[in-house]
Amino acid sequence: MIITYPLFIVTGISGSGKSATSLELQKIMVDLNVNVFDMDLIVNDENYQQACDNWLKIAYYSAYSGRYTVLFGHVPDPYNIEICDHFPFFSPVHYLHLYCNDEARTERLTARGKWTEKSIEYMNALSEKLVLEAQTSSPPIPAIDTSFTSPSQVAKLIKTWILKNFPK
Repeated sequence: MIITYPLFIVTGISGSGKSATSLELQKIMVDLNVNVFDMDLIVNDENYQQACDNWLKIAYYSAYSGRYTVLFGHVPDPYNIEICDHFPFFSPVHYLHLYCNDEARTERLTARGKWTEKSIEYMNALSEKLVLEAQTSSPPIPAIDTSFTSPSQVAKLIKTWILKNFPK
């Protein structure tokens, strides 16, 4: 029998607010025994899957020591957690999806300076598809619109979601 641990995944495409919100969530989770990580922090040479494997190892050993983990990343692509060696050690896996409107995403991605108009248009089209998938998945994946909500407010909503799903 495998001992499993809960895992919390906050997903969303580029510009949805994952990185900004993860920093805010870290600040308000200090009273709980929870790690909060932005999955992009340890990507080397564009090898997202290796980073994903490493994050699940970190999450597993943290959970084994009594600390649960919240990972912020664009799951399942480029981070496919389900093919990672340590994925079987997590159950349940809780997902929450961040999204924003096209105007907010365009503004955020343009401000980063590395995004072309064509790549931003692609992200805007992809966002609609992912929100629909979240709504129609079974069970539905909760989603938070970050268009007009500050990262600190989004972090508070995520903390509430985590506490609702926290092991008793």
